[in-house]
Amino acid sequence: MAGSVSNAGNKVAASLALPDTPSCLAELERLAPRIGLAEVRLDLMGSFDVGKLVAGSPVPLVLTCRPERERGGFAGPEPERLAVLRAACEAGAAYIDVEMDSLDQVAAGDGSPTRIIASQHWYDTMPPGLSGPYLRLRDRCDVVKLVGTAREPADVLPVLGLLATATTPVIALAMGAAGTCTRILAPAFPHTLLTYGSAAAASQTAPGQITVDELTGRYGLGAVGSATAVYLHITSSDQHDQAVLEAQEKAPRGAELHVSLRTSAGDALVLAARVADILPGVTVQVER
Repeated sequence: MAGSVSNAGNKVAASLALPDTPSCLAELERLAPRIGLAEVRLDLMGSFDVGKLVAGSPVPLVLTCRPERERGGFAGPEPERLAVLRAACEAGAAYIDVEMDSLDQVAAGDGSPTRIIASQHWYDTMPPGLSGPYLRLRDRCDVVKLVGTAREPADVLPVLGLLATATTPVIALAMGAAGTCTRILAPAFPHTLLTYGSAAAASQTAPGQITVDELTGRYGLGAVGSATAVYLHITSSDQHDQAVLEAQEKAPRGAELHVSLRTSAGDALVLAARVADILPGVTVQVER
């Protein structure tokens, strides 16, 4: 990789959808000091050169080419899409992200450094549990990625449960505003590969994303890992959320992580008890 930047341990990945290869490489150079990896959404680019992207990136790349059936932007024939992913392997991309139903049709090949992320998404709901899908995929790929959609605060619980119990590399998160806390908490778990941030507030590639600047600046996620003391605050007002942000601002970078999970005042105690049961190593506080 040209001009490679070493951010070992930084699990923040920028998720990019730029018009073309030169603009993507320019954005990667800008973001490189703050991120450990980057996802490039090839399906959302007007044009791209996989070889140039891999060779020119200052950080390891996750290359993704999401089809329309998975709410992506690739509308061409499936063999053409799979050929793009195979080309990414041949170019030596760090990772390719392959949908579960396409996993058997794409392989990195002997000697390739590329690792395979097998992904499954639930765009309108959150399954009641993620351990089953995780176990079914775990031995078929290098990284399991499971993403649901949080419609209410309790929908984050399956994601938190998987993050806490996974024994192999995972990407697990809840899309939607109710699930944003999972994106912030993820790097504190030992088997998390990455969490995604957008390059800017106006360039989200999935609902509920916050920016790389917020992830690395406000929350210090570039320095967060399994040794970080995590405080999950169950809140029910803007005032509570502001107090949590102030606590995070005062916290030693990488040593403490303070995150809000917003719910109604009437549900706060029950939700706190459920979270504490799933995450025994996390300090759960109900803000009153």
